[in-house]
Amino acid sequence: MSVSTRIAFVAVGNLSRHDQGVGRAVLGRLRERALERPFPPGTGLAECDLDQGG
Repeated sequence: MSVSTRIAFVAVGNLSRHDQGVGRAVLGRLRERALERPFPPGTGLAECDLDQGG
């Protein structure tokens, strides 16, 4: 039997509101870490800006 694992790190927020910086800060640290110790295949890092233009 084979097991497949997929990992996703998603940072959600709006930097202009100054209250959503934690997720993006963690994502930045994860990207730095991946330069030295790559994540397993299938791992994704993504950002999502919730600004709806208002």
